[in-house]
Amino acid sequence: MHENSVMAVDLSVVIVNHNHRGVIEKCFASLFSLPDHATFEVALIDNTSADGTADWVAAHYPQLVIRRNRAPLGFAANANAGLRTLNRGRYALLLNPDVIAIPGLLDRLVAFMDAHPRAGIAAPQLFNDDGAIQPNCRRFPTLSALAMRALRVDEVWKSPRVRRYLMENERSGPSQVDWVTGALLIARRAAIEAVGGLDERYFLYWEDLDWCYRMRQAGWSVYHVPDARAIHSQRREGVRRPFSRAGREQVLGAIRFFCKFGWNVGRAA
Repeated sequence: MHENSVMAVDLSVVIVNHNHRGVIEKCFASLFSLPDHATFEVALIDNTSADGTADWVAAHYPQLVIRRNRAPLGFAANANAGLRTLNRGRYALLLNPDVIAIPGLLDRLVAFMDAHPRAGIAAPQLFNDDGAIQPNCRRFPTLSALAMRALRVDEVWKSPRVRRYLMENERSGPSQVDWVTGALLIARRAAIEAVGGLDERYFLYWEDLDWCYRMRQAGWSVYHVPDARAIHSQRREGVRRPFSRAGREQVLGAIRFFCKFGWNVGRAA
C-alpha cells in the first residue's frame, strides 16, 4: 500500500534506473499490487536514461518523486541521492528495477526489523527467473574465492572456499551474515545516520559490501531473512564481460575495498 500523505511511512523505497524500461514496468506492477500493509514512498533516480523510462513512470505513477540526472553517476551516489530525497520512511529500501516483489516481501522485512533493533541491514531471499535460489548473502571475501569467481571456475566446480563465501548451505530461518547484495535490502535509518550512506567512491559494485562491513564495524548486525522473497533477473555483467566498463569497475572496486579495510578481511571475519 502506497502512502501519499505527509505522515511518516514504513519505507522509503529508492530505485536507481538507467535504461531499464524493459523490466521496470514489471517491477512497479509487482510493487504497487502487493497486498502488504506496509506503507511506503518511492523515489526514482533516473541516471540519464535514453529509453523514456522516466517519462513513462511520471505518466503512470505521478505520486512518485523523480530525479533526473544531467550526467551519469555511480550507483552509490544515486542511491544516496534517493536516501536524501526521501525522509518519511522509518526504514530505507534499496530496490533494483529488475526485481519483482513477491507478496509478503515488505511486511516481513519491516516486521523483522521491528523485532530486531540491532539489525542495521537485512535482505530477503532472492530467486532467479527460473525459480532457482539466487545466493544474495555472503561471507566477507578472500582473495582466493574472488579469483575463482573472476575466472568463472565456480561455473564448473565450486570449491569449498567458494561455497563458504556464497553461504550456499540451506537456512530455514533468519540468520546473521557478513553482507548482502544491494539488489534489494532494507536499512535502518538510525544505522545509516551512524555509519553514513554508501561510499560514493565506488562507481558500480562493492558499495553494498563496504556498507555492510561498516555496519558490522559500528556494532550493527546484517541479516538474511528467507521468508521474505523476491525475484531478481541477475545479469552478473561484470563477470560475464570482464573487459566491459562493469568488469573494470568490479576490479577497481575490489582494489578500493581491500586497500580501505586490509587484504585479510575475509580471513579475519
